Amino acid sequence: MNCNKFQNNNNQQCQNLYPSLLGTECGCTQPGFGTSSIVGPRGATGATGATGPTGATGATGATGATGSSALRAIAFFTAPSTTNAEPILLLENSFPSGQTDITFAGENGVNLTAGTYIMRFGSTVTSTNGTLPTISISVDNVVESGTIRTGVAFGSANLTGDALITINTNSLLTFNVTSAPELTYDENFLIISKLE
Repeated sequence: MNCNKFQNNNNQQCQNLYPSLLGTECGCTQPGFGTSSIVGPRGATGATGATGPTGATGATGATGATGSSALRAIAFFTAPSTTNAEPILLLENSFPSGQTDITFAGENGVNLTAGTYIMRFGSTVTSTNGTLPTISISVDNVVESGTIRTGVAFGSANLTGDALITINTNSLLTFNVTSAPELTYDENFLIISKLE
């Protein structure tokens, strides 16, 4: 030990009572009692702990109101084979029972109440003499231009069409064909669905 301030008794008491201060207040230095400003390297990070348990599931919310069908009514019509004449529709089925939005009007007509309708229609058409066959849908005797389907002049063709039609007042819908002695229409059908 190298103590350079031990000239009096107070310094000796300092050394005895506070050995950690030997190199400072007491004025003494000895190996092992110095101070250092060097910080050692950081140790490695420990492993991540296990995931804690999942919390309890919250209460189930209230059930929403029951939805309603997008269709208000639907009707399915067919017509037997016909040559040189309009098809005669037959009501095969309708839903719901007793609905009054889509009703059979006789011959090739259907009564519709005001509203929006999706329609699908079709026929297998045969031409034997070069006349072009057509099928279409009319509302109050006005052909819906987007519903016209045309077959072939010689031979057979399967014609089908779809339409979305909005009717502002109660109306008469008809299933139309081009009539000629050489034109035969088979497997005729008309499906009409009214939207809510």
